[in-house]
Amino acid sequence: MITVGDDVAVYHDGGGQSQYHFNQLLNVKFDEERHYYQGADSFDSFLQSPHKIKFAGFHVPFPNENEWMLRAKLAYDRVDHTFVFCSELHRATAEQLRRLDKPKVSIYVNGTFNQPFNYAQVYPWMDWFSQPLFFYKDKQPNLLKEKLVPGPKTKMFDVLLGAQREHRDFVHFFINASLNIDLYYKTYYHRIDIPLAWSGFDMDEEGLEFIPDSKLNHSIDRVLYYGHELGMSQVIPTKIYNQTNYSLIAETNAENDFSFPTEKVTKPLMSGRLFVAIAGQYYLRNLRSFGFKTFDGIIDESYDAEPDPKQRWSMAMQQCEWLCQQDPKVVLEQVQPIVDHNKQLIFGHDWYKEFSSLFETEIIQYLK
Repeated sequence: MITVGDDVAVYHDGGGQSQYHFNQLLNVKFDEERHYYQGADSFDSFLQSPHKIKFAGFHVPFPNENEWMLRAKLAYDRVDHTFVFCSELHRATAEQLRRLDKPKVSIYVNGTFNQPFNYAQVYPWMDWFSQPLFFYKDKQPNLLKEKLVPGPKTKMFDVLLGAQREHRDFVHFFINASLNIDLYYKTYYHRIDIPLAWSGFDMDEEGLEFIPDSKLNHSIDRVLYYGHELGMSQVIPTKIYNQTNYSLIAETNAENDFSFPTEKVTKPLMSGRLFVAIAGQYYLRNLRSFGFKTFDGIIDESYDAEPDPKQRWSMAMQQCEWLCQQDPKVVLEQVQPIVDHNKQLIFGHDWYKEFSSLFETEIIQYLK
C-alpha cells in the first residue's frame, strides 16, 4: 500500500465520480482532507497550490456542457496528468474527448473509438457492463435462472426501441411494413417529456415498484426492483424475454466514429440471447474486442462493416426477417455455445477492477 505524501494534490471536477475512482484504488491511499480539491469552486485554489505533484480528474457531464472543458484546458499546463472519465459516449462528448487528444491525458471511456487518438491514452471503463451486474451478480445472483424460461417462444424478436432516434425510426417503419410483423414484440415510446406509462412503455415486470413522488419520464430514471434501487433501463424484461427468442437492439447511438455499448446489449448478454444490432459501423467488431462472441456463421453479420447507415440497418433487418422464417429450436441449439460463453464472460469478468487496475498503474508512476 502506498500512502500518498503531502506533496500531492488532486482536483476533482464533476459530481463525485473522479473522487470515487481515486478512493477505490487498492494499493494507493489518498486522504480527502489533505489531497483533494473538490468541485469548480476549489479550482483556482488548486491551481495556485504549491504541491509538487498535481492530478486533475474530470467526469464528462451529460447532457454535455463546455465549462468543464475550459477548466481542463486551464489545468493542462499546470498539472502532471489529466484523467478524464466518460460513461456517456455521444457525438458531442466524443468531439470533446477528441479535443483533449494531448500528451499527459488519459481517457477512460465506456466505448470504443474506431480511429485511435494520436497522443492521449484511451482505456476502457465499461460502466454500462458494471451497473446492471451489481444487481444481477451481487444482489440477486439466481434471479435470471429462476425467471427465464428456456426453449422456443411464440414470437421471434423483442424490439424495445425506447426514445426517438433516426435508426429506431428505421426499425419501427421496417417492422410495420413486414409480413412478419406479428413475430416481433415491439414497443416505441418516442418521447421523454411525458411519463413512460403514458407512452406505451411496457412496465409489466414482477418485482418492479415505483419510488414515491419520483418522475419516470426516461428509462434511466430510478425504480425499486425486488427492493433494490436501480435504473429502469437496467431491469431485464424477463416477461418479454419469455415470449421471444431473440433480441433486436437499437443502441443509444448509431455513429460510425465510435461504439457506445449500453445496457441494451448487456441485458441480452446476461440473459443468453442471440441479438442483432442496429448501431454504428463496427459495433459487433468492437464488442468482440472485449472477448464476446457474436453470431456470424449462424446469421450473416457482414452488415457490421457496411459504412452507409441505412444500408447497414437494412442488411441487419434482413437477418431478422431470415430468422423469422427459421425453426427457433434449431437456431437456439446452434447459438447455445456462443451465449454460454457470453454469459460466462459478462458475469465472470470484473469490469470495474480491470479499469481501476489500469488507472492505478498510471497513478503509481508519479508516486515512485
